Amino acid sequence: MRIFLRTLATLATGTLLAAAVAPVGPATAAPTDHAFNAATGALDVDLASYLAKHDVVYNRPNTNNLHGLTVGNGRVGAMAWQQNGLTMQVSNVDASQQTAFGAGLLNLATTPAMDSGYTDHRQRLSLYDGTLTTRYDNDRTVTVMGSPNSEVMGVHVEDSRATVRSVVLELSLWDVSQLPNSGDVPNLDTWKTVSTYADSTGVGLSRGQGDPQGFGYTLAATVEGANHTAQVVDGRKVRLTITPARSYTVWFTATSRINAPDRDSVRQARAALAAVKSAGYQATLDAYRAWWHAFWGKSFVQYSGLGGDADYLENVYYLSTYMIAAGGYGNYPFHFINGVFRATGDTTKWSNAYWYWNQRDVYNSFLASNHVDLIATFNRSYSRNHNALKDLTRSRYGVDGIWVPETMGWDGNARGTVNSDYTKNIFSTGPEAAFNMYLQYRYTNDENYLRGTAYPFMRETAKFLQSRFSYDGDKYHMAGSNAHETYWNVPNAITDLAAVRSLFPVLIQTSQQLGLDADLRPQWQRLLDNLVAYPTDGSAYLPHTPPIAPTRNNENVAVELVWPYNQTGIGYPDHQTAVNTWNRRPFPYGNVWAPDAIQAARLGLGDQAYQGMKQMLRQYQNYPNGMTNNTNGVFEYLGVHLSVVNESLMQSYNDKIRVFPAVPGDASFAGRFTLLAKNGFLVSSEREAGETKYVGLRSLHGKTTRVVNPWGSQQVRVRRAADGAVLLTTSAGEFDLATAAGTTYVVERTAKPLTAYSGTRLTGYVNQDAKSLSGTASTLGLGRAANPMVNNTELTYDGNWHHTTNRGYGDYNDDTHHSTVNGSVAQYTFTGTGVRYYSERNGDMGPVDVYLDGAFQATVNLRADGPRQSQQVVWERSGLARGQHTIRIVNRSTSVGMVDALYIVP
Repeated sequence: MRIFLRTLATLATGTLLAAAVAPVGPATAAPTDHAFNAATGALDVDLASYLAKHDVVYNRPNTNNLHGLTVGNGRVGAMAWQQNGLTMQVSNVDASQQTAFGAGLLNLATTPAMDSGYTDHRQRLSLYDGTLTTRYDNDRTVTVMGSPNSEVMGVHVEDSRATVRSVVLELSLWDVSQLPNSGDVPNLDTWKTVSTYADSTGVGLSRGQGDPQGFGYTLAATVEGANHTAQVVDGRKVRLTITPARSYTVWFTATSRINAPDRDSVRQARAALAAVKSAGYQATLDAYRAWWHAFWGKSFVQYSGLGGDADYLENVYYLSTYMIAAGGYGNYPFHFINGVFRATGDTTKWSNAYWYWNQRDVYNSFLASNHVDLIATFNRSYSRNHNALKDLTRSRYGVDGIWVPETMGWDGNARGTVNSDYTKNIFSTGPEAAFNMYLQYRYTNDENYLRGTAYPFMRETAKFLQSRFSYDGDKYHMAGSNAHETYWNVPNAITDLAAVRSLFPVLIQTSQQLGLDADLRPQWQRLLDNLVAYPTDGSAYLPHTPPIAPTRNNENVAVELVWPYNQTGIGYPDHQTAVNTWNRRPFPYGNVWAPDAIQAARLGLGDQAYQGMKQMLRQYQNYPNGMTNNTNGVFEYLGVHLSVVNESLMQSYNDKIRVFPAVPGDASFAGRFTLLAKNGFLVSSEREAGETKYVGLRSLHGKTTRVVNPWGSQQVRVRRAADGAVLLTTSAGEFDLATAAGTTYVVERTAKPLTAYSGTRLTGYVNQDAKSLSGTASTLGLGRAANPMVNNTELTYDGNWHHTTNRGYGDYNDDTHHSTVNGSVAQYTFTGTGVRYYSERNGDMGPVDVYLDGAFQATVNLRADGPRQSQQVVWERSGLARGQHTIRIVNRSTSVGMVDALYIVP
C-alpha cells in the first residue's frame, strides 16, 4: 500500500443525480424451487445463459483507451478500444519484473475503415467464453480470443464487404527512450533497446533481451487464412500488409524470456505462432472456450435483488473474477496495479514491488471460489524465495528465520521496504504469508505441499517473529514495530499479536501432525500462552498499546483482527467488542484497498457489507469497463469485492460451515452459491424471501466438519444423497459431521426437507445494454447514447488537484475534485452542443476561469456566504455546433477551486 491523502469519511446524506438502474432480468427460480444437483453435489446452473446476463456490452464505439474492454487467456491480456480501427495494448504477466512494462500496441485497420458505413454496433465481452466480439451490422465481426495454457492470442475477422481494399496489422512501441525504472530492473538500457524482425513467417519486436534476471519479451504476429507481406517500418514499429479476405486470423504473442527455452523469446515466439497457426482458428477457439467453461464450473454465486443493485454487485463479482483470472495463471502473480490490463504504455501508478496488503486483496477470495491454483501462484512468489528471505533476515537482523518485507520484489528483495519508514518495521507480513500457505493445504489436503513448502515457511517466520518479543516475567511484549503502515515504532502492535495468535496454534498442530520440531513446540506454546492481551479501551480494540501514535496512513489496523487474522467474528465472546471496533474505525472505506466490507461480513453485518460494496464502487469504479481512475491502486477493490460476496454467502474460516452469515435483511434478496469450504467441502445453499432452503455438502477429502444450523434450534437431519439414508437428526445450534470422500450430504429441516421444493435449473438471459448502480455514477457498458452526466473523475487534472469522497454534502456521486493551487487545470473533451459545469459554493472557495475550445469564457466565483451549496450549475453554454469541444477550468487563487460534475447537452 502507499500513503494517500486522507478523505472525508462521512457517508453521503444528500440526493445524488445518477442514471437509473438497468432493468432486472427474468427470475431464474422461485421460493418453492431448489436447484441442487445431488449427483454433482453442486447447483444445477446453465452457466452459458446465466453468465450471459453479466456480459459487458458497448453499444457504441469506444475511443477512450482507459475505457477499453479487457480480454486475456490467463497469461497474456489485451485492453481494446477503437482508434484507427482496433487498437489494443498487450501485456504478459511474466514479461518484466512485477509486470512493470507493457508489451506494446497492436492495431488492425482496414480501408474502408471497419467502423465506417454501419448502422448497428455492438461490442460484447463474453465472460463465459472469454471472448471480446465486435459486430458492425451483419457483415463485419471481429473476435479477440486466445490459445489456452500459452502466451498466444488471436484476432479473428469475418468481413464480407466487397469494398475492402487493404488490411494492415501493426505492432508498435511507444517512445521508450525516457523510460523510468518502475520495474526496479538492474539494466534499464536493455528495456530502452528495441529490436525487430520481419520475414515470411511474420513480424516481431523485442525488449529486455539483455535483462540479466531473465525477463524480457517478444511481441510478434502472423496471419492465418490470408496472404501477407512483412516489413519493419522503423525502430519501434513492424507491419503486416494482409490481402483482403472474407475470413482470416491474426495470431499474436507476447512471449516472455523467463518462460522460453534458453531465454530465447524470439525463437519461442516464432514456434508458438507456428503451432497455433497449424492447429487453426476453430480448434483453438474451441479449446479456449472449453478452458474458460471449466474455470467457471468450479463455483457459482448469485447475489441478487434489492431493486437491481445487488444484481449489479453480482455482475462486478463475475467481471472481477474474469479480469484477475485472465492474467492470473503466469509464473508470477497478477500485480495489484500492473496486472495485464492497461492502456498507458509503460506508465504505472507507483509500485515497483509486490505489496502484500494489496496483493492479498486481489487473491484471497479464490480459496472459497475453488480456484486454489490462482492463489497458489501468489503463495509461490513467497515460498520460492524461502532461501533468499532467510539470507536477507540473517543479514538484516542476525536471526535464523524469515522476515518477509511488506514490499517485496519478484526475487525476494526488500529494496522497496528497507528505506521506507512506512514499511521497514512491519513484522506481521511473514506470518500472514505463511498462514495463507497453510490455508492452501487446508483447502487442498495436499500433505506433500504442507510438509515440503508450507510448514518450513511457517516455522521460519515464527522463529523470526518470536525473536522480536521480550518477556518481562509475566507476559511477552513487542517493544516496537509498525502497526502496518499507519502507526510507526509502537509497542504491542495489534497486527503482531494477531499474527502470533493466528499462526502459532496451527504451527504447533502441524508440527505434531508431521512429527517435526518437537523441541520448538514448547517455545511456541509458551509465547502463545503468555502473550500480552490485545490493547483495548474497554469497549473496542486499539491498534497498539496507548498512547496512540500519529497516523501515517489510512488503514483501520485494529479491525485486522477480524480479517485477515480470523481472531474474532460471529459467535465469539468478544463479538460486540469487534463490532464496536469496526463501527469506530477511523478511516471508513478510506482507500481503494480498504477491506471494511469484508470485515463487516465476517461480523455478520449483512446490510453494512452490502452498503460497503456499493460505497467502494461509488468511489472507485469510475470506468464502464469496471476499472478505476484511482491514483493509488487498480485491482484491489475488485478483489475485495470478491471476498465480500463470498464471505456474505458462506464462511468456514474458523472450521465451522456457516451459510448466509451476512446477507442484506431486505426480503427481496436472493442468494445461491456453490463455494469451497476449508477441509475440502463444496457447499451449496439457496436463500429466498428470507428463507434458507437447505445446505448441500460434497466431501472431497473425507474430512470431518462442523456445521452451524442455519435454522437456529429447529430440528435438522443430515441425509446421504446417494441412498437417502438419514445419518443424523439434531436440534443443536452446531453439530459435527464425519464424511466419506466423494460423497454428497444434504442438511435439511425435518419439518421442510429438500423434497418439499420442486427441482429446477438456474438460467439467465443475454445482456444487451449498459447497466448502472443506483445512487452512484458507476456503470458497466456503454449505451447507444452517452449518459449526459459526467462525474468529476472523468476529467483530466494536473498534479495539484485532490479527489475527496464520502463528502455527505449532496454532491453528484458524493465526491469532488478540488485544488488550492493558483493555475491548476482540469479539462474534459466532449461531443455535444452544450455543457454545464457543476460545483459546490462555500465561504472557503474562490474564482475559477472557464475556457471553451481554448477561448476564455468567464471568471466564476465559487464563494458563497451562508450554508454550503451543492450541485450548483456555476457556468453553462448551449448552442454550440455539434461536434467535439474541450472545456478547461483553471483555479485562479489559493482558495478552493472545485469540480463536481459536467452535464453534456447532446
